[in-house]
Amino acid sequence: MNLKEKVVVITGATGGIGSELSKAFSQKGARLVLISRNEDKLKDLITKLDGSRHEYIIYDFRNQDNFEELIKELRDKADNIDVLINNAGIGVYKSLEEAEEKDWADSININATFPFLLTKKLLPILQKSEKGIVLNVGSGMGKIPSAGRSVYCASKFALRGLSLSLSKEYKGTNIHFVLVTLGSTLTDFGPMTLKEKQEESLKGKAYFTPEWVAKKFVELIEKDEFEDEIELYPSEYTGKEWRAS
Repeated sequence: MNLKEKVVVITGATGGIGSELSKAFSQKGARLVLISRNEDKLKDLITKLDGSRHEYIIYDFRNQDNFEELIKELRDKADNIDVLINNAGIGVYKSLEEAEEKDWADSININATFPFLLTKKLLPILQKSEKGIVLNVGSGMGKIPSAGRSVYCASKFALRGLSLSLSKEYKGTNIHFVLVTLGSTLTDFGPMTLKEKQEESLKGKAYFTPEWVAKKFVELIEKDEFEDEIELYPSEYTGKEWRAS
């Protein structure tokens, strides 16, 4: 896909990966609609990009109350959508005894329910595209059960099931569903701070950089053929190349 003038919607646009995705797609000439709950960060990001070509929407995915308003605003800003990137996420790493009901509700809402709702509501607009793409940002924890991460794992298992099922459901159509099962990345996502991860990286633990991840996402979407699932783990990361299994 040639991304020039293509309309790309990115959720979680001001996070570590989201902001780099925004920069990478903007550099390719795409028109962006960025969604985040942080207005100051959105304004700052738009200022760094070519703001005249891009739009933003303030929305908190922990709350479904104003969801229809979000959809209306999206439709007002974009007559057609070529790429939807469900990147917004929350990482709750707690034992069963520590986890609260709100942890569960927020995790399921942000990591699974909203990708479902956004995809369903925006499908008629995506179908206008010659080749519409829904890219869901998954996690290795959506394939590998892990002690102390049951809430996070459950939400990412749900997203994986949703994405892979929809790729079968829409096989042979102009809509393509791609799940990127992504390993550890140098952001402040999850229980560790960015500084703590950087310190672990210096000790030898492998992490992706957000810039590298954004570059790979762009490469995936620019391809003419799409796999249902792409697995990217830092153990394969060299900083110069990548492998998908």
